[in-house]
Amino acid sequence: MDTQMRGNRSLIVLATIACIFLLYWGEPFFVPLLVALMLSYALAPLVRALTLVVRFRVLAAALVVCSIVGAGGIAAWAWSDDIEGLVEKVPVAVKTISRSLQKMAQRPGSPITEVKKAAAEVESITRTEKSPAPAQAAPAMPVWQVVWRGWVSVLTAGSQVMAVLFLVFFMLASGDLFKRKLMTLAGPRLSERKDALRVIEEIDRQIRRYLGVLLVSNIIVGLGTWAAFAALGVEYAGLWGVAAAVLHTAPYFGPAIIAVLSLVAAFLQFGEWKISFLVAGSHVGIATVVGMLFATWLASRTTRLNATAAFVGLLFFGWIWGLWGVLLAIPLLAIIKAICDYNDDWKPLAELLGH
Repeated sequence: MDTQMRGNRSLIVLATIACIFLLYWGEPFFVPLLVALMLSYALAPLVRALTLVVRFRVLAAALVVCSIVGAGGIAAWAWSDDIEGLVEKVPVAVKTISRSLQKMAQRPGSPITEVKKAAAEVESITRTEKSPAPAQAAPAMPVWQVVWRGWVSVLTAGSQVMAVLFLVFFMLASGDLFKRKLMTLAGPRLSERKDALRVIEEIDRQIRRYLGVLLVSNIIVGLGTWAAFAALGVEYAGLWGVAAAVLHTAPYFGPAIIAVLSLVAAFLQFGEWKISFLVAGSHVGIATVVGMLFATWLASRTTRLNATAAFVGLLFFGWIWGLWGVLLAIPLLAIIKAICDYNDDWKPLAELLGH
């Protein structure tokens, strides 16, 4: 008996390691599939409502997907001048911040000056009589390689976007086809099909609740950031609001990116660190109140996940898939918990993830 239990535990450990490697190496496949799945869940109510008007679900799905692509293109065209203006200011921002840091370092008694003195003293102590030979500079990368890598990156991103759009269209056009297939595969008995239906409905309910919470919190963060930046006189306040709303989809990491970028932009505009930190701090405060507290708490309530498990899931999937893992962590944990709730063998995992 003990030997059998140890063998089962070894198999579980090996299966877990294999699953982690599969998720890591299968990122080009799993990420577009899961992103398309989340988008199809979010757009399914709109497609159902539009089907009542145009009668054909395929036509309704095509109209919804084309409308989203068109709205994205119009938004990019409308904000293109502001984005171009911000990009053109990047070299100026780098020079301005560099000069400011140099001035701070030249002040007597400043922390940077003391650090430089300490570094010089350590270097003088550890310096030997025989200086090491200077390291050879790495050869510069040819221009054609830089262009080729950039072109490959653009093609890869474009192919992934197209794959997501086609997957969303097919998922929306198929309607409940996959649900019926899953119920058929669940087993021949009626009880097994009812259990499969309950699991599918629970997954639908939790994902839609999470997406609703995410939409509301992103809108509030975007409006709050726009209002705060406009009150402080920051340029392109509307664009900052849109960027804050979009990047807030990534918990914790998105607000940090906006805070850093707004700090640099505010210093470039005002030339003072105090007002720059005030601008960045205003966004951090809004994101903290709305996102990290309200949205995380409400999302954990709607998905019935405890906050610790949700944060650990963010770290785990972020380690495997980067930013995409951060975006998909909470829905994936909700799906895993819904499946484990209806499986007696996996109830301990559901208890670990739940409240």
